[in-house]
Amino acid sequence: MLTGLYIFVVCATGAMLVFRIDIQRAMHPALFTPRTSGSLADPVAVMESIQKAYPDSRVSGIEAPTTTRPTYLAYAARGDRFATLLLDPVSAELLGEVPERSFVRTLQDVHFDLLGGRRGRLVNGMGAIVLFGMCVTGLVIWWPGRNHWTRSLMVDFSRQWRRVNWDLHSAVGIWTVALIAMWAATGANLVFPGPFRLAVNRISPLTQFATPRSTPDRVVVSRPSWRALVDEARRRVPGQHVARVVLPSSDTSPFLVMFSRVQPTPGNPELTAVYLDQFTGDAVTVPPPARPSAGDVVMAWLTPLHVGSFGGNGVKVAWLLLGMAPPVLFLTGFIMWWTRVVRVRWLRASRPAAETAQP
Repeated sequence: MLTGLYIFVVCATGAMLVFRIDIQRAMHPALFTPRTSGSLADPVAVMESIQKAYPDSRVSGIEAPTTTRPTYLAYAARGDRFATLLLDPVSAELLGEVPERSFVRTLQDVHFDLLGGRRGRLVNGMGAIVLFGMCVTGLVIWWPGRNHWTRSLMVDFSRQWRRVNWDLHSAVGIWTVALIAMWAATGANLVFPGPFRLAVNRISPLTQFATPRSTPDRVVVSRPSWRALVDEARRRVPGQHVARVVLPSSDTSPFLVMFSRVQPTPGNPELTAVYLDQFTGDAVTVPPPARPSAGDVVMAWLTPLHVGSFGGNGVKVAWLLLGMAPPVLFLTGFIMWWTRVVRVRWLRASRPAAETAQP
């Protein structure tokens, strides 16, 4: 029962988070509504606008408008505080800061960490493993035999309500078990990425990617400006649009500029990355990508499959509706448990008392 209640909460919040940006836009329309019209602001102007508004913070990155978010998204860090900012796509004017406490943030805290921080996230990862096990055992329990399995795929609403509840539990479970198992596996990966990656690597070796690095020991007269770095990246990828800029977080981190072929950036895009040495502005050599293995493909799809960030709104609606299957299974399973176990025991316990009371 406790496991079922946990699954109900996690799946219900996850289903709602599929439309996270849409909920945020509805609750904070001023942050997602451009104030001016015209050509898209230069990314360097956006970074400079953030630095001016937050002089004591470090700009950590910006993202250009997307098909679901019409404004610039940016991040500024100061100590342990991490501000999420939105800016006008044309004037680069700061529209505001996403509140640290909001309905969406609470949904995320429940879904990711069960409101328990790191410890809650570990519990969540173990819960995902338990859910995967329930999918496997549920398949074994569901199997009605070769002569009756097709009947267990349907719900006969003309039967008595207890039978309808049983049919609903059986049909919803078998039609969604593959998706639920996928959500459980991909959710476990988000909590335990290291062991998951090792397991995939054993089956299909993953491509090793060397992290590009800057060289802080080089002697330079002055560091290149943001403008010089972005212009150098543009020179190397002509004809594409700046979709994302990630500023160095340490002396060895590179300056990263990512490009999209289309504008605004589509959901789950294929971006071209350019790494630059933050001290010299030179391109950091990245080995050409090898042909991806089956393991690489699996790892690349884990997060998009979990959150439904592919295929547009059709997939989001499907993930929202199908994500409510586990709560339905919990409710129908609860009814079966109540009528078959709890109610029967209560009737047995009350029968001797009733017989004793008779004259």
